[in-house]
Amino acid sequence: MSDPVEADLYYDFRSPYAYLAAHRIETGRFAPARPVRWRWRAVSIDVLLNLQAGRAPLAAYADPLAAPKRRHLVADVGRCARLYEAPLRRPVPARPDPTLALCVATLLEAEDGAGAGFHMAVFRALWEQQRDIADSAVLAAALPEPAAGLMERARDPRVRQTLIDNSQTAYDRGVFGVPSFVLGDEVYFGADRLDLLGARLGWDEALAR
Repeated sequence: MSDPVEADLYYDFRSPYAYLAAHRIETGRFAPARPVRWRWRAVSIDVLLNLQAGRAPLAAYADPLAAPKRRHLVADVGRCARLYEAPLRRPVPARPDPTLALCVATLLEAEDGAGAGFHMAVFRALWEQQRDIADSAVLAAALPEPAAGLMERARDPRVRQTLIDNSQTAYDRGVFGVPSFVLGDEVYFGADRLDLLGARLGWDEALAR
């Protein structure tokens, strides 16, 4: 088997498509020709949407979707969940605040570059168990071991600023939405683009023979 290739996975817990992509990766429903070592990158989708629209990163939220597109999104997410056999349920609350969870993830990623177990636990809490991921108790339960200090540090405004800065850096790199997968200089946007990324890795394998 070939050595793993490294790729970045940009996500926000509030994105159902990011959950679907993470579910595929975690359950082996994405099996490219070359193994991938994922570097998880927490970003704020609200910041990315504001930057797209030419607004300040922390401008007030404005729904970017017209009513027909939002109806399509809801139906499409349901179809994708069935296709990928992902136990997706509507989140509670309907528009959860992922800030604290993303700040915890930012700390984990900065310290050890991993945290995938936390990421998946939070995705499942939100999209499978209908739990409020703004609740610190829900997040603490998602950590592999008691980490009261980590939760306290995640509330530091400087960590939120790091999340904002990371979102800006991602946008400057060409990441405008989540999930996005970056291989070298190539950006693949959308849960379904996992398949295109897998094909790309397969082309590399064929050329190497």
